[in-house]
Amino acid sequence: MSEKNFDLEELKKLIVHPKIGEILLQHKKITLEQLGMGLDEQKKNPIPIGRILIDKGFVSENELVELLSIQQNIARLLKESYSELEKFKNAKLKEQ
Repeated sequence: MSEKNFDLEELKKLIVHPKIGEILLQHKKITLEQLGMGLDEQKKNPIPIGRILIDKGFVSENELVELLSIQQNIARLLKESYSELEKFKNAKLKEQ
């Protein structure tokens, strides 16, 4: 690993928490067109995108719950990874 300094805060900004619409797309539960329709509806009526997609019949409640669980796991893993990077950075600082 190079000795190049890195800013964990900048790295944290780069790690984006995936949105449920992106996860639904990745798992082929909805199409890009369906997501677009849901987002257009959300601009008019600010309710959660998942609720809109269910109401439009694009996704079932069970599918949404399953993918929300995946979303939470991703967030947890990212948080753990960030914590490990912080420990690494602090250890490097102590070495200097």
